[in-house]
Amino acid sequence: MSPRVGVTLSGRYRLQRLIATGGMGQVWEGVDSRLGRRVAVKVLKAEYSTDAEFVERFRAEARTVAMLNHPGIAGVYDYGETEMDGEGRTAYLVMELVNGEPLNSVLKRTGRLSLRHALDMLEQTGRALQVAHTAGLVHRDVKPGNILITPTGQVKLTDFGIAKAVDAAPVTQTGMVMGTAQYIAPEQALGHDATAASDVYSLGVVGYESLSGKRPFTGDGALTVAMKHIKETPPPLPADLPPNVRELIEITLVKNPGMRYRSGGAFADAVAAVRSGRRPPRPNQAPTIGRAAPTAVPSAAQARAAAELTGRAPATAARPRPATGSHRTPPPRSSFSSGQRALLWAAGVLGALAIVIAILIVLNAQDRRDRENQPPPTITTTITETTPYSPTAMAPQPTSPGSDGHAEEQLRVTRHDVLASALSAWEPGFRQLTASEQTPQ
Repeated sequence: MSPRVGVTLSGRYRLQRLIATGGMGQVWEGVDSRLGRRVAVKVLKAEYSTDAEFVERFRAEARTVAMLNHPGIAGVYDYGETEMDGEGRTAYLVMELVNGEPLNSVLKRTGRLSLRHALDMLEQTGRALQVAHTAGLVHRDVKPGNILITPTGQVKLTDFGIAKAVDAAPVTQTGMVMGTAQYIAPEQALGHDATAASDVYSLGVVGYESLSGKRPFTGDGALTVAMKHIKETPPPLPADLPPNVRELIEITLVKNPGMRYRSGGAFADAVAAVRSGRRPPRPNQAPTIGRAAPTAVPSAAQARAAAELTGRAPATAARPRPATGSHRTPPPRSSFSSGQRALLWAAGVLGALAIVIAILIVLNAQDRRDRENQPPPTITTTITETTPYSPTAMAPQPTSPGSDGHAEEQLRVTRHDVLASALSAWEPGFRQLTASEQTPQ
């Protein structure tokens, strides 16, 4: 049977009260009978508990997250598997029970945070993320429901490693949870591997919502919202916010992960700069694709070969000469008449057009072959319902109305590259996609 009040897992953890139900399972308030302390117990759904590969990855993640020691991260105490009244083995995770309120509940009650509290929350969350990023972990589901605020203002980040374990598991009939659509990074929505910069993007969305009282992107379904994260620019933040605050969020929400802050710590440092009244620092950008490569100097053998082909003597590399007081006139450059320059310009334009046309022909032919040989992908979005949240527990609310009244929706896709292939159909051919909204039982 399913977990219920009074059930004891592994003869140690007695379930007392259901806190929340999410896409992966249920979170219970329980008691560790051996140590006599209250804990939070996440019991996985049978479809995950019976998946050997997922359970192994989940077990490894639990061990790794348990080693993270930071006041901003809800601690992991134990992991176990036990028989559930003849229904097979059930995996569970025992976590710290935090006396705090999830940020989504705070936003629902207050509309938005004050500037001081919002920046404090963002910096604390960034510092907590940095601990995981340093350990090689990516949260992959940063959202208000996973950020708890204690009565003293301490931030506690929860559900570390869970989304990563799901993403690494093979796709099942019910699909794969990619993350919460309202907070998902563009690269995650496209099926690419999430990185620390993906967590920073999601935290930027949380910051946008906390500062403005609304999410940057909303829509009729998870797929629509995810596509907006991929293609659209967020609406401007309220004009009453300081310019450096608006600039901070704008940097964090750029589509290219290489142009964001690379980790939670870098983002937290930027928040600290803004809190002190300075502009946010620009992220360290990786070399852009398409930058000209250094010109290679031909070797002596290459020069001799070129001389044999052209009949000219090979040119020797110029050696640097010490500076003198005399000035040598540079050799005259060859020049072209205006007519010659016009002919060269026209030839260059025609050559470029020919290359573009050839590429388009190849791409169109490939696109026709793909449409003929492959069936259209199926996309399923799922809205997960939850039970009311108690402010005395650490569990997130997987689905709850945000400050703008829109419910959080988990994005499930049947293939990693399905959204990438759907991009070409976003405009006129969007109706060709097979999309549906389902509510799990």
